[in-house]
Amino acid sequence: MKRFFEITDDTRAKFRVWSSRVFILTILLFLFFVAGGGISHKTKWRIENINISGANVVPMEDVRSLVQEKLKGNYFYIYARENSWLFPKSEIEKSLLQTFPRLSSAMLLREDDNAISVKLSERKPYALWCGKEPKEVLKDCWFIDNSGFVFDKAPVFSDGVYVEIYAKLSEKITGEPVGSLIPHNRFVVSDTFAKLISESIGKPSRILLKENSEMEIVIYASSKHAFLSGARLRFLDESKPEALLKKLLLAIPAQFPTNIAAPKKLLYIDMRFGDKVIFGFEN
Repeated sequence: MKRFFEITDDTRAKFRVWSSRVFILTILLFLFFVAGGGISHKTKWRIENINISGANVVPMEDVRSLVQEKLKGNYFYIYARENSWLFPKSEIEKSLLQTFPRLSSAMLLREDDNAISVKLSERKPYALWCGKEPKEVLKDCWFIDNSGFVFDKAPVFSDGVYVEIYAKLSEKITGEPVGSLIPHNRFVVSDTFAKLISESIGKPSRILLKENSEMEIVIYASSKHAFLSGARLRFLDESKPEALLKKLLLAIPAQFPTNIAAPKKLLYIDMRFGDKVIFGFEN
């Protein structure tokens, strides 16, 4: 029977040479890898200084401790994590944001052979989230930033210092609500309308995001229209804030042509029914 393939002595010799070269190359790469690990431990590139900026509320020592903890140990049991050229930048940035919800950003940079900088930005209190619905006694409120992110427990404030928002958070809460969000679309609509009201009519005190696609804004005080103090503005999720304001600015002088409050207290202004604006008074 004719053989189509036969391993010759020359083929075996070439294979042995190729195998030897691969083995030698593997050994050299391994030695280079190990040698590189040894070089990475030189004190010349060891991080000795961690310079932190931007932390006002978050304790700087807590930030420093976290960074130092993440610099311990080695990559692959060989390469030093505390090397200023090799330190785990992205890992530390992610860990800082997860550990300290008040931080809105964290950036690590190499300064020189022995120093790195940690540049932080903290979330600024914008409003208060105080639960799903108002209670008789206001106890637990939490700071939110201007995106509706819950980031810290708030102390007790006097009425009108911050706008209180009542809403179901978009994420399931286990324990404290830190790290949760107010539903984005609902927050944007209600917050935009609240800002327009503040600029044109009066100061809002509460925003209620109800579960039936309805929302309310409670007016704290109004220097232009005193009768609006305490009144509730009712509208729908799908509403356009600019259109709501325009409708409101036309309806108020039509209802109160002399800008004098009616004998009965104004309870609400309902704008949920198309072009209609309904004023509700105390009986």
